[in-house]
Amino acid sequence: MNSNIKKFAISSIFVALAYALSFVKLIHLPFGGSITLFSMLAISLPAYFFGIRLGFIASFAYSMLQLIVDPYIVHPAQLILDYTIAFSCFGVVGFFRNMDEGLSIGFIVACILRFLSSSISGYIFFKEYAPENINPILYTVVYNGSYIFIECILSLVLIYIKPIKRIINISRMKWEK
Repeated sequence: MNSNIKKFAISSIFVALAYALSFVKLIHLPFGGSITLFSMLAISLPAYFFGIRLGFIASFAYSMLQLIVDPYIVHPAQLILDYTIAFSCFGVVGFFRNMDEGLSIGFIVACILRFLSSSISGYIFFKEYAPENINPILYTVVYNGSYIFIECILSLVLIYIKPIKRIINISRMKWEK
């Protein structure tokens, strides 16, 4: 089988896995956002295994699936910030793939970018939901950080479990060929 077709097929499997995991919500917040069972990690793996190009293709495809499933849209710019950019940013993991601890570093960067995109959207489009005595910037930062960074930390813990780390490293070496 052609190497590029194989990489694309494996990336598609990770998109499907991330999509399925996004339905396993450990916590679902009232105005959107949830802590899922490692869906952000799953969508980061194509970038880590195959690089930036396939990573961005896979994470963009995932963003479109998220948009189809449970959209909450108030403005076209909010759609771009909360869906397209917020999920596609996991393709940046590909920039770190050749570094020691590249998956962890790239994943943290991707989570920060998702947080920034969602927080900008939250401030611009949802600041009226902030309680009266709370600064809207603080409200959106705490709201978005509460689910994005908790899932980020849980995913990082998973990455560092020895058997999981070994599987990821073996898979990367096998699929790089």
